[in-house]
Amino acid sequence: MNPYMNLNRLEFILTDHCTGRCRHCSAGALVANPRPGHVPMEESVQAVRDLADMYPMQSVMTFGGEPLLYPEVTAEIHRAAAECGIPARQLITNGFFTRDEGKIREVADMLAEAGVNEMLISVDAFHQERIPLAAVRAFALAVKAAGIGKVRFSPAWVVNEAFDCPENARTREILADLADTGLPVGSGNDIFLSGCAAENLAHYYPAASLDMADRCGSMPYTEPLTDQSSLSIEPDGSVTVCGFVIGNVNRESMADVVARYDPFAHEGMCAAMEGVPGLMALAEKRGIDVDLSRCYSVCDLCRRVNRPAE
Repeated sequence: MNPYMNLNRLEFILTDHCTGRCRHCSAGALVANPRPGHVPMEESVQAVRDLADMYPMQSVMTFGGEPLLYPEVTAEIHRAAAECGIPARQLITNGFFTRDEGKIREVADMLAEAGVNEMLISVDAFHQERIPLAAVRAFALAVKAAGIGKVRFSPAWVVNEAFDCPENARTREILADLADTGLPVGSGNDIFLSGCAAENLAHYYPAASLDMADRCGSMPYTEPLTDQSSLSIEPDGSVTVCGFVIGNVNRESMADVVARYDPFAHEGMCAAMEGVPGLMALAEKRGIDVDLSRCYSVCDLCRRVNRPAE
């Protein structure tokens, strides 16, 4: 076992392609200029099996982009997870990949048969600027009829659910319109300023203020690079830890990727583990001019230093 990994979760950014161009999307640049295609199917299935043999895996999740633009690939990944006994087989979707109601029912049945047992359907003011609610409603009713166990609508809230703004008011209207489906509304997520959200919604938030004491793993949805419970596979087959590429399933086995992982052997990871001072020192070494007034967190700073092309 790798001493820096305590894995129980594998995520697939199945594709960058999406049926929405949402103003709050944290992956906005990738959606606007998507990498080709989707994760490699056979290699992804094998990665699920490899990790299930090595660790007590509890969750496999697919999202995007819009994963249901490639429903067969999505289904095969979840089928492998079910066959390996991984209990949580989760899917995040905006619910819109076709207007054809026959195709909608076919995909819903496919996902149920493959073993998907949790689903979040993203609905809110941002998604519904481009995505037709009628198609989302049809998909929601289809997955309910297919018997997928835990299906919820998942809204994105500006600041938080109680915050008063036109976008949150519109989200409440959309959720009320979907109430007749009988599906519950989950807690959703509070939008943090990254990607498109930083460009379009910053006026609702306090000005950027970087806490110089922040360290890698201290921010929401992150964990220390020395104690990782989750890996991601991206559309080009890259295996990532918190955005750092550590291998590629197109060229090597997941077992080899995991065995080799050492955050102390990676310059960018070492800087991140030192926090703001380490990242600023690496930026100077690399000749990267970082505008701290645009950094809301140590994660923003890390991205600007380690992925300056984004």
